[in-house]
Amino acid sequence: MGLATVVFINLWVTYAETVLHTSRLSLSFFQLPLLFVFLVLLGVVNPLLKRTGLIRPLAQPELLAIIAIGMVGAVVPASGVAGFLIGVISVPIYFATPENAWEEYYHPHLHSWGVPTDAEVGRAFYEGLGPGQTVNWHLWLTPLFWWSTLIIAILLIATCAMVVLRRQWADHEKLTYPLVALPVEIMGDGEPGTLPRLFRAPLFLVGAAVAFSLFAWNALSWFYPAVPGIRAFPHSGYYRFARYSPGIYVNPFQFFTTAFAYFANLQLLFSIWVLYAIYIIECILLDRFGYQIRTSTDSFSADPPTQAWKCFGALAFLVLWRLWISRAHLRAVFARALDSRHPLDDTDEMLSYRTCLAGLLGGAAYILFWLNRSGMDLVTAGLFMLGTGIVYLGIARVVAETGVPYAQATVTPQAFAMDLRGTVNMSGSTLTALALTYSLIDYTRGLFTPGLAHVAHLSERIRGNRRALFLCVALGVLSGLAASVWLTLNLAHSQGAYNFPGLFFNGNPKAVYSSTLAQMRTPRGADLERYGFLGIGIAEMGLLTFLNYRFAWWPLHPIGLVLSASDNHKSMVLPVFIAWAAKSVFMHIGGVPLYNRMKPLVVGLLVGYTFGVVLSFAVDALWYPGQGHAIHGW
Repeated sequence: MGLATVVFINLWVTYAETVLHTSRLSLSFFQLPLLFVFLVLLGVVNPLLKRTGLIRPLAQPELLAIIAIGMVGAVVPASGVAGFLIGVISVPIYFATPENAWEEYYHPHLHSWGVPTDAEVGRAFYEGLGPGQTVNWHLWLTPLFWWSTLIIAILLIATCAMVVLRRQWADHEKLTYPLVALPVEIMGDGEPGTLPRLFRAPLFLVGAAVAFSLFAWNALSWFYPAVPGIRAFPHSGYYRFARYSPGIYVNPFQFFTTAFAYFANLQLLFSIWVLYAIYIIECILLDRFGYQIRTSTDSFSADPPTQAWKCFGALAFLVLWRLWISRAHLRAVFARALDSRHPLDDTDEMLSYRTCLAGLLGGAAYILFWLNRSGMDLVTAGLFMLGTGIVYLGIARVVAETGVPYAQATVTPQAFAMDLRGTVNMSGSTLTALALTYSLIDYTRGLFTPGLAHVAHLSERIRGNRRALFLCVALGVLSGLAASVWLTLNLAHSQGAYNFPGLFFNGNPKAVYSSTLAQMRTPRGADLERYGFLGIGIAEMGLLTFLNYRFAWWPLHPIGLVLSASDNHKSMVLPVFIAWAAKSVFMHIGGVPLYNRMKPLVVGLLVGYTFGVVLSFAVDALWYPGQGHAIHGW
């Protein structure tokens, strides 16, 4: 059922974003389609199974296994892997013109095993097949196979890293993993097949009715112009606090983010919006003084680059500090991997520590080899892998600790390598290979690592062979990749990918080649100013970490600094503030009992929101194909 769920979600999201042009459903770490499937299984399928008696209802560990497989496998479609992968490898041949000079700068460094180099392949993909033509699958299969091996290596390393750190994060540091605490809270401890207690509470019905009614009313306005629609889906506007300063997206009905935030720590929620306010003040002051550094190297890194590099420095400090905190555990893991007689027990982990050590070393070696064969020199490949490691481990830690459904790093690993080393020291083949790696950019969300961190945590609650759980997760990723790539290629060859949203095929992929070409034509040395702001971020994060550890009264958690400059943070601040304000009021007035009594209302808003988004998707699919309404995003 977990594998079927992954395939279903991959097909659903791919069709929604390529053909219907509707909401972007897979941007969060706990994807909305996965939440919908979970709610249907819990509230509809399970009671029916119990009533009919033909098959026993799904128990809580089985539902959690489906969630675990889905959280990783649902990362694949559209903006996760498949969309950008196909877009990035198909763009450089088809869109090459004498004006952009891609043929001169890129084509000599492209390999047929990594990119479909036949011009007819790109024409058929972007313009559709002509009468009597068929898809040249063999020209796609070779590059897709080799990219799949790279994806498998990344999945293996991410799994091994999360297995190694699970005991440290969950047992020693007592992280609560709020992202999956919510579905566990929804299920409760009732008998399988009975409607969860939360679903029977009057406040749940009120919350679900309010949220769903808003979406139903909004969908009605699409048919009847006299009915005023609700402009706050997904947000009504961008509010700036001063001219040219960062602002926030006004989105009071983003119940998805608010509900997950309600289950997070109050100090974390407070820090997220307060440190964002400080970030705005810093940007205003720098603007008033007229200080700025060279613009961002690529379109996926945050702006302004001063704050982006400062926040990336904070993320780097977070990763290094947590690894330092974990040093005793890591030494024990290493000892256990080398000596099976070591007392540290790894029989309850998804993989043995010996397998994890071999996977980390073997996977890293293969990725380095793969990048080098694609044309990247070893120094740049090492810097790129270092930046990727910071993003993957850092975002996984942020999500595991805060429970925020959205988070991004502020600097891409590609920009990290180009800016710190300097493109003057990079060859054309190295920069071409760097451009190709944007196929796995995933908006710098850490790709599989955040989901795998939660899978490792959920493995404690799942009965049976935990080693088999990793196999199921890996099969889910491969099944989802096969499903989404197959549907994308079929839809493109039948309708023409040029008719799809420019985000994946003729938009962002073209932008990364253009920005990288600028580095080829005007190579630059290492950017010392970026080094400076990277150091400032490390110093600020170190100070906040010290204050947070040393003084019990200190109100700010350092993780808020990591998130403050990210592109999607401006969409998340207002819902987080609402959750913090509501939770603070409840705790102040009635303490924990009132906070618990309000949980059904919050869960009801989340359930109503989820079914409202699905209703809007169904309306778009039936009445507005190709002209869908984006009512859910960041």
